[in-house]
Amino acid sequence: MKRHWLGYCFLVCGLFNQANGSDVEHAYDPTIERQFYQSLSTQTDSMDVATRIERLSHLFMGAPYVGGNAGEGPGGQFDKDPLIRFDVFDCTTYVETVLAGIQSASAGSFKDNLIRIRYQHGQVNFVQRNHFPSLDWLPNNRKILQDITGRVAPTQFQQARTQIDRAAWYRHLSAKSIACKQGCEALLERLHVTGQHFQVVQADLPYVPLTAVFLGPDKQVNQALLDRIPSGSVINMVRPDWALKKWIGTNLNVSHQGFVLRQDGRLILRHASVTHQQVVDEDFIDYFAQYDASSSLKGFNLQSIRL
Repeated sequence: MKRHWLGYCFLVCGLFNQANGSDVEHAYDPTIERQFYQSLSTQTDSMDVATRIERLSHLFMGAPYVGGNAGEGPGGQFDKDPLIRFDVFDCTTYVETVLAGIQSASAGSFKDNLIRIRYQHGQVNFVQRNHFPSLDWLPNNRKILQDITGRVAPTQFQQARTQIDRAAWYRHLSAKSIACKQGCEALLERLHVTGQHFQVVQADLPYVPLTAVFLGPDKQVNQALLDRIPSGSVINMVRPDWALKKWIGTNLNVSHQGFVLRQDGRLILRHASVTHQQVVDEDFIDYFAQYDASSSLKGFNLQSIRL
């Protein structure tokens, strides 16, 4: 399997899709795919975002976590993994699938919406893929996402800054990064060359620090802040200037993505979890309480969804 040792930390799934890839093989059960498309046809204009997110994301509960499970399809130049998957997910492909689904009424419109979310200008190729959340994925999806971090923590939010070296990341890609069957050495060399024109770019992202969620030495929960988080929000786990250059060629500032939902008066995190190796629900407070001051995870960014 195409795994990196960092896969056992919380990592940015959309980026490591290409750094690690996927060679998982198993019997495909089309049941979930049918249920998903049937759910699209029953969405109504009266359904709010949170309702749509909850019902579609719930279909995939328990689906296996597999990093690097999606690519550009059999006609892709570099990554020939399937464009659409319903059987396995990583954190980013899970979020992308659900986001595309809540905007769609049919299989055809779902595919179009998924491509618009995953690729710049809707062009299906490796170079146009939104590999970096803070530099690509979030800015290029402003039509459907609105940053609400400052609204949730108006006096407490901070900025995560890092330098994204995309060219160095391309140079670090290995043969395991692409679903290649033959001619891999030449293909990989072409991929390395393709990325060398990119310049280093600063990526900034606002985040709610965990010190604003857990207050004082007794770590009292800031319920007023939590009450301002809308159900159905996209959450991005923030690790400011995350020191990964040694391993992947560049530092990052986002390590994980998922959804925040409100159920029975409490917040839950619904996500494709590398720790649990499947799509799960976790109590929001319990999830973040496991990180102390020594952790590189310092907080989270929040995005509301526009329909």
